[in-house]
Amino acid sequence: MRQEHYVNRDLDWLNFNGKVLQESADQALPIYERIKFMAIFSANLDEYYRVKVAALHKLTSLKRKRVEKWLTFVPQNLISQIAETVNEQQENFGYIWRNQILPELAKYNIILIQDEHYYPEHIEAVNDHFQNTILSYISVHLLTPEKKIRIENGCVYLAVNLKHKLTLLESTGLIKIPSELPRFIQLPCRESKYYLTFLDDIIRSNITLIFPDYFQTGSAYSIKINYDEDVEIEDEFSGNLLTKIKEQLEKRKEGVPVRLLYDSAMPENLKQEIVSGTDIETHFLVKGGRYHNLSDLFDLPNPVGHKLEAKKIKPLEIKCLEEDVSIGKAMEKRDFLLHYPYHTYDYTLRFFSEAIFDPGVIKIQITLYRISRNSLIAQSLIAAAKNGKEVVVFVEVKARYDELNNMIWASEMEKAGIKIFYSIPKLKVHAKIALITRLEKGDKKVHYGYLATGNFNERTARMYADYGMLTVNKKITREMKLLFDYLVTQKAKSVNYKTLLVSRFSMKKKLLQLIDKEIVASKKGLPAKIHLKMNSMDEAEMIEKLYEASQQGVEVKLIVRAGCSLVPGVPGISENISAYRIVDRYLEHARIYYFYQGGKELIYLSSADWMNRNLNKRIEVAFPVLDKKCKSEIRYAMDLQLSDNTKRTRIQSSEKILENTGTKSVRAQTDTYTWLKNLDELNTPTLMVNQ
Repeated sequence: MRQEHYVNRDLDWLNFNGKVLQESADQALPIYERIKFMAIFSANLDEYYRVKVAALHKLTSLKRKRVEKWLTFVPQNLISQIAETVNEQQENFGYIWRNQILPELAKYNIILIQDEHYYPEHIEAVNDHFQNTILSYISVHLLTPEKKIRIENGCVYLAVNLKHKLTLLESTGLIKIPSELPRFIQLPCRESKYYLTFLDDIIRSNITLIFPDYFQTGSAYSIKINYDEDVEIEDEFSGNLLTKIKEQLEKRKEGVPVRLLYDSAMPENLKQEIVSGTDIETHFLVKGGRYHNLSDLFDLPNPVGHKLEAKKIKPLEIKCLEEDVSIGKAMEKRDFLLHYPYHTYDYTLRFFSEAIFDPGVIKIQITLYRISRNSLIAQSLIAAAKNGKEVVVFVEVKARYDELNNMIWASEMEKAGIKIFYSIPKLKVHAKIALITRLEKGDKKVHYGYLATGNFNERTARMYADYGMLTVNKKITREMKLLFDYLVTQKAKSVNYKTLLVSRFSMKKKLLQLIDKEIVASKKGLPAKIHLKMNSMDEAEMIEKLYEASQQGVEVKLIVRAGCSLVPGVPGISENISAYRIVDRYLEHARIYYFYQGGKELIYLSSADWMNRNLNKRIEVAFPVLDKKCKSEIRYAMDLQLSDNTKRTRIQSSEKILENTGTKSVRAQTDTYTWLKNLDELNTPTLMVNQ
């Protein structure tokens, strides 16, 4: 495969984050919704440097660059491309902030003071807040040529030039901005206006109180260092895995620097002092603005009220689930598809909580990848175990940034008598499945299955667009049981999964076969379609197969939220492939695989992206949507997304798919909620996809 037919996924991810930033410039959105997108952009970029760019820097140190056999790229060149793109986006961030966000806030009499020049009536409040609240949290480092220091990962510091009044010797002081305190402080109103200020600027205005009198202090400039957090476990096959993961978390604190973000107004001599004192290489320097860690904008105070924010939606109920005596009884009549965050998450919680007191339930099995810190599901599992149920939990303790939380919950559950099974060496279990076994009359066992595209996490279920499916279909639950048996024994049995697609067993092979069937149909002159939705796509063999399908006339439509290595629309290669992304209020997280299959329309929902790691290095599950009503719901939801002319953009482009004159405006997320709200009363309509 020629290199021009492949885009590095990490580079395309920046296009996705640029689309997030683009949302902050959308004047149709409430101002605090736009500010939220600026916070998301900043948070995304921070993690990108800590993990993705860190991994690229590791590649630059290798003597031989080992990459995919069909891809050649020079890591250093890619790092340079990333830096160029990020600089452009940062400049755009500053422009939107200065010229759009701040003036819009001012229209509502909200003034964010962006320097330490306060009105006289504010000075007393600022000084009191510093001395009574902030000062006790202040910590200072002095940089000296003799001793290098390591500042905390991701924390903001103010760098100050110090000059001894007697010796005239100069040095540099670093003041840590206390992350324990709110980043924004609301000051007294003045002339019917609300005033906010950065914590940073209150510290700047009181900087002479921090250092001894014999120092003359200069201006203060922000800096922040990100360290490599892409730490791997060296040997998962021997020793105690939990101990090794704890060691890994400690190593994460000791990672090498990958970015020093600094205020571009900082004098060159002060910048060189910081580089020397922190022992960071100059090629890791990245220009920034006066303020860093603008993910804190999530918490920007809103003194005006909810009218400046996106209207909260009321989670929807499903009539059948509300009217039946239990979730289980409703499931025995048909499958149910849960559309999150539009539907209430109570149905997932009830799936587990009802099992606690059901005398017929004898066993609960579940995989946990990322659970919330105050997980109601984990608490239900503990209660079920205490109530005499057999509870088996597979906990993936290698979920990046959730390792500690997962281990804490695993320990609590183990204390309650739950059988805990941990990660498989060199393999992550990313599947999101749960199985409840109920004993009925005549010792007959009935299995109730829950399969999802997203985690068992009540918090993210309010922000991520995902699917959950409730089913008692024996074809599905039988194979769920087989998979749980494998996870418990961790012995690869000769299991032929006929209904579920399970990576490392059958998923990739089956997907390739399904694409081949569409190719055969197209060659015969029959309709052939493949519609896919996922978070990322970079798996070489899958991309090549989609190119082959395109060349044979198969209609391929993709919705890929983040990084996509496939290049659509290349004449003779991918001219029958169209690829889009949607960035809107909720994070599009669901994975959908649709194959026309001669009109039979085979649809799978999954936890797996088409990435090398998901298809080859993880346990993932794709589950078929067999119930006719559920299948029609997925078709309609997918059609809405492919018809979106408000928030949909083309992959590897910022071009919006704007509505044509006379064409009805479609905003998939908003329209999905409206459609689901009326779904119990209406049959699912047919939506013609407009391209």
